[in-house]
Amino acid sequence: MPVTFLTGTSDVQKEEIVKKLLREKDVEYVRIHPEDEDKIDFLKKAIATRSIFSGKRVIDILDFDSWKAQEKNQFLELIESVPEDVHIFVRTQKAVGKGIALELPKPWESEKWIEYIEKRFRDHGLVVEKDAVQLFYSKVGQNDALIEREIEKLKSYTQTGKVTVQDVEEVVYSYHTPGFDELCFAVSEGKRRYAHALLNRFWKTSEPVAIVNALANHFVELYKVVSLVPKKKVYGWTDVSNFSKQLGIAIPRLARFLGFAFKSWNFTVVNHLLYYDSEKVKAVLRRLWELDRTVKGEEDPKPFIHEFVEEVSTNVLAVQGNEDELV
Repeated sequence: MPVTFLTGTSDVQKEEIVKKLLREKDVEYVRIHPEDEDKIDFLKKAIATRSIFSGKRVIDILDFDSWKAQEKNQFLELIESVPEDVHIFVRTQKAVGKGIALELPKPWESEKWIEYIEKRFRDHGLVVEKDAVQLFYSKVGQNDALIEREIEKLKSYTQTGKVTVQDVEEVVYSYHTPGFDELCFAVSEGKRRYAHALLNRFWKTSEPVAIVNALANHFVELYKVVSLVPKKKVYGWTDVSNFSKQLGIAIPRLARFLGFAFKSWNFTVVNHLLYYDSEKVKAVLRRLWELDRTVKGEEDPKPFIHEFVEEVSTNVLAVQGNEDELV
């Protein structure tokens, strides 16, 4: 049956599979969005009608998960008889029929993300230095669309097909900017009102997808800390220095995660290990995963990001107590 369900979380790889078939000769392409009206009637006509100008028709169904239950059932009945010269791609998160699973690593699987990024470089015909991959990951994070965009920029930039640390430093945009650091810590430290105020400031200059990406990078790093650093009420300079080397996390960031304050800091720091463990951080990362997909699909995703901030910081405050003492 010429119907392929493209399941999983990798939108980039789904797009690649569709485009590969479109590279064949005499192909007519039809794309169906979830908000399109009369989708079933349109599909019936698209399947039954033959074009005198093309030998094959490709029907690309986006976000099948958003379809109503009745529409899904009608569609599944409709595809029981599809002619060989019509190929239907169904993009979905969950498997409905036989198809191709295209999963991205989980948010906390940093090593697998490094492997994924290396593979994407190879798929583009590029050789990348190990240190360059690490730097690329720290700047771009886990958004597969952003990863693809920055790799394509590097492909256009490099003359040799080999990507170095210097190339990444010069070409790749950093989506995890210092300005976002303050927002990320405000969220993870439970400084709820401050986090909302920062968000309102960032809306003027920053894309929602970049903000979500920065939050994901922050909590991935926190997952590394809570997984590998023994829990203590108080950490000293020796702890910060030693664990910074072991984890590869910059001293100021690790100090703030561990609640160690430098004399020049005029704000309250929070020992994250008193409020988070690996399971709690995993739950936050899963929520961020959902938020990333919402941001990509909503016309105005700002309320959803504010809602996430409220959820996470309120959970921390439930343990800490008075928010006013933290700012």
